[in-house]
Amino acid sequence: MPTWRDRLRDARNFWEVAETAHDPEHTNQAASNAALAVIAANDAVCLFLGRRKPGGQSHTEAARVLQAVCRGTKWEQDAAQRSRQLTELLRQKNAAQYDGRLFTAEETDRVMRQAERFLDWAEALLSE
Repeated sequence: MPTWRDRLRDARNFWEVAETAHDPEHTNQAASNAALAVIAANDAVCLFLGRRKPGGQSHTEAARVLQAVCRGTKWEQDAAQRSRQLTELLRQKNAAQYDGRLFTAEETDRVMRQAERFLDWAEALLSE
């Protein structure tokens, strides 16, 4: 089973790919990798705080586990907002990977900003 550090490293690697691909020719690839970075960061937070990570393919489950592991911590209030952000980014990932349409540059920029905010939050939490 991966550790929280393994999943944080994965998050950083996916983010690096997202940043590299963030151009008008690779909008879906940038959005997909940004969302994958958030999934890995969420796993890292869940492993760090709760010693478990969301299982399966359920996006609702990933957001629920995030809120559960943050319950009773100073991160509890943030977790509600971050779980909504996670759910939205997972929807965007599915759209980028499976809907068969190209994201606009504006859509990709929005996904990148949301992902970066989530990653910054996760890294702040994990640095304590």
